Amino acid sequence: MANRCENIGLTRLLPLAGPRLLGAYAPAVTGAAVLGPVGTFPLDRLVTYGGAGPLVALLLVLLAQELCTSLLEPAGAAVARRIDGVLRHRVRAAAAALPLARLETAHVQGDLRLALHGHRGATPGTAAVAVVGEAGRLVSALLGAAVLVVHIGWPAAAVLALALAQNRRIAAMLVGPGGVESLAGGPAQALLRRRADYLADVAGGLGAAKEVRVFGLQAFFTGRYAAAMLAYLAPQALVRRAVVRGYASVLGLQLLSASGAFAVLAWHTAAGRLEAGALAQCVLAALLVFAYGAGSHQMFEISHGTTPFQATLRLLTPPSSDEPADEGDKALALDGVTFAYPDRPSPLLRNLTLHVRPGERLAVVGLNGAGKTTLVKLLTGLYTPSSGTVTTGPAAVVFQDFARYPLPLRDNVRLGDAARDGTDADVLAALEAVNALNLVAALPAGLDTPLSRAFTGGRDLSGGQWQKVALARAVYALRSGRRVLIVDEPTAHLDARAERDVFDRLLDHTRGRTLVLVSHRFATVRRADRIVVLDGGVIAEEGDHDHLMALGGRYARWYTLQSTLTAGGAP
Repeated sequence: MANRCENIGLTRLLPLAGPRLLGAYAPAVTGAAVLGPVGTFPLDRLVTYGGAGPLVALLLVLLAQELCTSLLEPAGAAVARRIDGVLRHRVRAAAAALPLARLETAHVQGDLRLALHGHRGATPGTAAVAVVGEAGRLVSALLGAAVLVVHIGWPAAAVLALALAQNRRIAAMLVGPGGVESLAGGPAQALLRRRADYLADVAGGLGAAKEVRVFGLQAFFTGRYAAAMLAYLAPQALVRRAVVRGYASVLGLQLLSASGAFAVLAWHTAAGRLEAGALAQCVLAALLVFAYGAGSHQMFEISHGTTPFQATLRLLTPPSSDEPADEGDKALALDGVTFAYPDRPSPLLRNLTLHVRPGERLAVVGLNGAGKTTLVKLLTGLYTPSSGTVTTGPAAVVFQDFARYPLPLRDNVRLGDAARDGTDADVLAALEAVNALNLVAALPAGLDTPLSRAFTGGRDLSGGQWQKVALARAVYALRSGRRVLIVDEPTAHLDARAERDVFDRLLDHTRGRTLVLVSHRFATVRRADRIVVLDGGVIAEEGDHDHLMALGGRYARWYTLQSTLTAGGAP
């Protein structure tokens, strides 16, 4: 019942292809299904009476059937591509609207991979087309059985029943719940395959190429890959052996069906109940029934394509939640916020309250792991708290793990507000604001240089240069109307002097705007209006630099320690 419901759901995808493509596909699939049984009638007339009329009719039917069969594959492929294109567009839109915390979960990432890339070469579109193809094969078998019923009566029903049983048996062994193909796509096997694919990518890809060669890791990774593939394939090999043994029952059904059908036809012919033409018609009709019993590659397309179809449905079904709606450009605030990651037993932030005044330059400091990045994602509305409320507004953000777009330098900056048709002067002003104008002169094509070696004339940047590009993108967004700038550890790849210069420039260029600086380096944020110290999931201290130094607490101790180490002394 479940498989039947899934097949019905897949056929409901067909209208996504549009009337033009369906208008070409429907005659092809109908002709391929119907013309085979129809061709038995002129064959009967030709064998019985001869003459040019039945011959021409048979040739025309065969020609039309060949034409429909040849058009079936390209027309079906076009329908599948259109369906998949529409679904992928919807999935990407749904993913862009998901809360970040949900998007980051393993099951959503797995669903995205399935929905966008398919499973074992099959997609929802190919599965929908395969369901129609299987329905066409069934129609041919039913019409063939109807032809047999006319001539031999009830034995035709037995032939059809045996063909249906044979088809179901093959499907159960190959793509059913315990079938070999279903095992290969199961969660445990899929995990083993992903591990093997990862090891193969590391061994032969560019990401770790330098270390693989320097440390001589080729044998290590290829050995691990071979072991992972063996673990992936071994259970399937056992099931395939069982499938080979199970084909004895399939062959038995086929032998029973074929021998029974031809024995009945021989008996009717010997008894004078079937003329030569009728016998030829019945033989061709019986072959159509037998063909359905033998199964087809389409059962694999349906089975494999159902998995990404189910993943697509999960992504396109909005979850029930009580997430707060975007309330527009308001002051940033966290009230009694507690946040815990799903895989961690204790909360990272506990009952935290923080209000950022409009126009305030706030610094959030703390040691690594204090929850600063999580706080940023809460302030930007990317995470939903476990409890408490968050008030957010439109903000320009530079994340610690900022994106590096393989696009020209100009586009990398203008992505701060892609809807704004900014000029090169606007781009250069944003670069100047973060002391990155020297990049333009250093790149061979200036602003037109692709920031990736994958493109002709492209260049990659150092970590510090990439950080300045990300900061320039945020400044560009500010100059496009954003009133809030949040930067999370934006200078990790810069030395102390360059970091101080960047922070000072940001403070100068955001006067009258709200600025939230997040850093684990205390000496670079002393000019902030207010400094908040995170420790143990709570705000341990807050105030300006002078107040916190006079307090003699965590901030003063850590500030002194970092200043001493930076100066080259000992604490």
